[in-house]
Amino acid sequence: MSQRSVLVVEDNEKNMKLVRVLLQMGDYRVLEASDAEAGIDMAREESPDLILMDIQLPGMDGLAATTMIKADPQLQEIPVVALTSYAMEVDKMSAMDAGCDGYLTKPIDTKHFLDVIDTYLPPVGGDRPVAHKTPPNNMVRILIVDDDPKNLKLMRGLLARDNYELSTAADGATALAQVEQNPPDLILLDVIMPGMDGYEVTRRLKAGAATKTIPIILVTALDSPRDRVLGLEAGAEEFLTKPVNPVEIEARIQSMLKLKRYRDQLGLRSSSEDKLLKSNPRTPICEDEQRSRHILIVDDNAKDLKLLRSHLISPDYHLDVVSNGSDAIDAISRRHFDLILLDILLPGMDGFEICRRIKQTTETRDTQVVLITCLNDVENKIKGVELGADDYLIKPIDPRELQARVNVLLKKKSYLDNLHQHYEKAVNSAILDGLTSLYNHAYFKRFLELEIKRSERQRHQTALLMLDLDNFKQVNDTLGHVAGDEILRSVARLIRKSIREIDVAARYGGEEFAIVLPYGGEQSIKAVGERIRNLIEKQVFAIPGIDEGHLVTASIGGAIYPTDADTAARLVETADRMLYRAKHHGKNRVVWCETEDGRPTPIEDHGGDQFTEPARSA
Repeated sequence: MSQRSVLVVEDNEKNMKLVRVLLQMGDYRVLEASDAEAGIDMAREESPDLILMDIQLPGMDGLAATTMIKADPQLQEIPVVALTSYAMEVDKMSAMDAGCDGYLTKPIDTKHFLDVIDTYLPPVGGDRPVAHKTPPNNMVRILIVDDDPKNLKLMRGLLARDNYELSTAADGATALAQVEQNPPDLILLDVIMPGMDGYEVTRRLKAGAATKTIPIILVTALDSPRDRVLGLEAGAEEFLTKPVNPVEIEARIQSMLKLKRYRDQLGLRSSSEDKLLKSNPRTPICEDEQRSRHILIVDDNAKDLKLLRSHLISPDYHLDVVSNGSDAIDAISRRHFDLILLDILLPGMDGFEICRRIKQTTETRDTQVVLITCLNDVENKIKGVELGADDYLIKPIDPRELQARVNVLLKKKSYLDNLHQHYEKAVNSAILDGLTSLYNHAYFKRFLELEIKRSERQRHQTALLMLDLDNFKQVNDTLGHVAGDEILRSVARLIRKSIREIDVAARYGGEEFAIVLPYGGEQSIKAVGERIRNLIEKQVFAIPGIDEGHLVTASIGGAIYPTDADTAARLVETADRMLYRAKHHGKNRVVWCETEDGRPTPIEDHGGDQFTEPARSA
């Protein structure tokens, strides 16, 4: 039964790593390309069952690449699913117009990723599935709360979407009851209502453990700075003024849904870790908030700069200021900022262009950007939001509103930072050995299987080294397991510095290690094996609490695909047999299989008995 293949076209290494691990866990063959041109070439060569296409790629973007794929008779039947960091309706429509069969929004929902991917793939040996236009179970539940039936009807009309499930409530008490019974993904909440007003509803929801992460957008005719501050201080994420512009509210909804996904993913990872680490209480989610936050102010008006600085003077903030676009870009390239207050009207490069560059760059796209302008027109607000701006402020700026908005955005940035840390931690915990930080046994086995298949397709060799520390049980028995663990960590560092970037080193188990050498043959086994063996032999290992260092040696066995074995399992078995022979004939040496003509490989003596490897029996 053939293995289904997925081509991932993604230029971000961390995103590629996460998708690769998830797909490998689902037993998919993963093909990788870092730009559109390479992706199209690989699709023609490999004919994958599915293509995951990042939209933002260097050079040709993902939408243009998808259009080319769908115009190619050889490729047009392959489903293409867009990967996008933005979830606005215009981005989804652009993806569909280009020919994408579906889309996935970053950050990726790791819990349901494989289930969603499977809906686009044919059964093994079956026909390609009919393309989906949206992933399954993608309905977004929105609760609209307003005491005016006309406003409810208007909002329903504005939000008529196939993927929105709308419900309504006419007062605060009813809204709270509905949220408790069926929590929505987002709440659009009027402020002025009979009985309990929108501020109080917000406070109660944000005080509840089960409801505090639901984004709330206050929608009201009130428009004074004081009203906005009251809403933000109550805990609302957004504040929109009636009459609502359709494009603006859609942009804000998508921004809030993205924030909710961040929160939910972070909460899921935190909950999972808590179950695993019951004896070691985990650091609070927002520990990142405790550090000093870096804020950049960009404004060419000296008076406005001075005012903004005076409003944000705090030991919690580190402030930088620049007065033009080019200096802003330079500052951003040299330092990581959590938040940027960005005037739109700047000499040379305007604020819109700076915002566009920030949000299209992988390293800075999570930086919170607040556009500041004296122009109170909806078109500029919409343009800023569509470019990815996180908020906007109108001059003259009310100090309380500024502080409230900054607090909200810095909290959002903390969620993003912590989520990225959890992503990295989740990926590492799935593929790395906790003690040595080398790859773990499971990842090694999967990688070797894929590498052997690639070797078979591309007709090149792959070498494998199996290494075991000699007499290591005596180390643990005499010096203790703490000392043994320290030696294992040191050996891992020696191995890592002895191999190429394309080589893969893993802890196979206990004191045994495995090293995969793509394209490696007999010379690679001898050179790399001897280099590692020699480094370990000469290393004096420092032991905590013991003045004198400790000496250790290693025995190493090697084998080559396809000369010595025709599968990954047999390659491991053969290399392990060579390791056993190195142990049996004196230890502290490298042994590999005989040459193709059957002559034995010479074994160098390093203190044990001289030994020459006999030819294998048939």
